[in-house]
Amino acid sequence: MKNTYVFLIITLLFSSSLNAQELTVIGGHGSGNSGSGQLLSTTPVVLNDRVDGTPYINEKFAPAVISASENNIFYVRYNAVNDEIEVKGERNSAYALNKYRRDITIQLIAQKKTYQNFMYVDSDNNQTFGYFVHLSNPEANIKLLKKEVVKFFDEKVQVTGYDTPQDAKYKRLADKYFIKKGKENAIVIPNSKKEFAKLFPDHEKEVLAYLKSEKIKLKKEESLTQLFGYLNSL
Repeated sequence: MKNTYVFLIITLLFSSSLNAQELTVIGGHGSGNSGSGQLLSTTPVVLNDRVDGTPYINEKFAPAVISASENNIFYVRYNAVNDEIEVKGERNSAYALNKYRRDITIQLIAQKKTYQNFMYVDSDNNQTFGYFVHLSNPEANIKLLKKEVVKFFDEKVQVTGYDTPQDAKYKRLADKYFIKKGKENAIVIPNSKKEFAKLFPDHEKEVLAYLKSEKIKLKKEESLTQLFGYLNSL
């Protein structure tokens, strides 16, 4: 019973803080349409609820601290299809964080998870920007980043008797891991240990030796976390 009371008190505190921040951030000077300095878009998020699955990593809004407004508690969720952080507003509306603000971090309190927007090179070698999860210290010079992926698949209609019709759906795919060195754009971590070691021309032989001796797997999060601890010690 005691735990229940504590939970209710925390919930009320979060709710009070959210109401206060909505007046100043969503409804006041902190909102905007497209200005690069504004925190939120004033256009509510609209979803097609007739599609199977979900575009969210977690559908429920979770309490978070946004570095541009650290005195407030926000309720947020990550839309991986649109690559947007959505902030809960009044009457269950949702607003997207301004993606031009690449100077802020979003810390999910309960999950101890931090998102940040970075420039990166995608699989088609295009330069773009989007949200990543920090897997290393956000202040580290060599950052290990995780891109959470959900893909939208359009419906398939039956054209011939051999076709199998399928409804439109969202599907969670495997996470992708990126490396960001200093002020450089984030890039996908190479599959080859030799190619990875070449990213560090001043320490190429040392890095390759470490990869081999420690049997580092470049697609395994635990191995990558160990590796990046070593890289930041060089």
